Amino acid sequence: MTHERAFAIGVDIIKGHERMRKLRSLIYRLFKKTPDFIYFNLTYLRLHGRFCNFRSPESVSEKIFHRMRYPHPCFSTLADKVAVRSYITERAGERYLVPFVGVYDTITERELSRIQEPFVIKANHSAGQVAVIKKPWHTDMFKLACEANQWLDYDYAGLHREKHYRAIKPQLVIEKALLIDGEVPADYKVLVLNNGDEQEIYIQLIAGRFTDIRCQFFTEDWQIAPFNRRGYKPLQGEELKAPACLDEMIQVAKALSEPFGFCRVDFFVVGERCYVGELTFTPVAGEFVLDPVSADIELGRKIGFPENIDLTKPPRQSLEASMPLAAESVPA
Repeated sequence: MTHERAFAIGVDIIKGHERMRKLRSLIYRLFKKTPDFIYFNLTYLRLHGRFCNFRSPESVSEKIFHRMRYPHPCFSTLADKVAVRSYITERAGERYLVPFVGVYDTITERELSRIQEPFVIKANHSAGQVAVIKKPWHTDMFKLACEANQWLDYDYAGLHREKHYRAIKPQLVIEKALLIDGEVPADYKVLVLNNGDEQEIYIQLIAGRFTDIRCQFFTEDWQIAPFNRRGYKPLQGEELKAPACLDEMIQVAKALSEPFGFCRVDFFVVGERCYVGELTFTPVAGEFVLDPVSADIELGRKIGFPENIDLTKPPRQSLEASMPLAAESVPA
């Protein structure tokens, strides 16, 4: 084969790859414009190999997809990282809030440069749009301000059709960074399944969030749960230890989740203190598969459906009265 012929074949292969890339891009754009019934069912089919039962959802995944398609109005308020602080204060207590630096419609380099301690900046209307600034004095604040302001224009609700995010006014939230030895603490996600009579708890612990991510589910008494999220490495060694504030964390999660059939309450744990990061009603937009697959159905049956959400109904027990006061200091 001559060099000219080999070159021509190489060009044809490149053109073929480019045509396929354009075709995939076209299919994706068309898919994003499909009606809800087609969009959600095809997405569910890709993940689980079957269509979603929207009429009588049984599994966890089906009930999350139902929520995305038919969200309750209160999800918009409680998924807002600014507005939810009032709900957390009312239901659990102000001491469970991550200390605030401020809320901004837009941010400037000058405003960021005034912050002289480690902080976290995030968008209130999305997930994943976050920056942990451990050394403000070594950070390009102009670049950070430009990046953060771009988050405000991002249509997070349209990414996976989590419709309740669309009603949230985009803002930037700056909080004090909760660090342990200069690193972001482990991320505890407490899943509360409520069938109306009792609440069942599972704790998902994610470690190495910004390095080598690992995941494990635990029961309320901190035994390894008989399921995990597909595709994630399990925890090991010291990572398997229960946090000192486990009981308190569970009680806070139950109080915050009481009105819902299902809610995930995310915590940061620093020493013996726990702080609520956010409330999530459609975790990872339903883009997960449990192993074994049977866990999806078994856990789904513990979630009350249809939900009768009433936020005006007072909680059964006030945490302000039942939990001991904790020290207000926040480790640096």
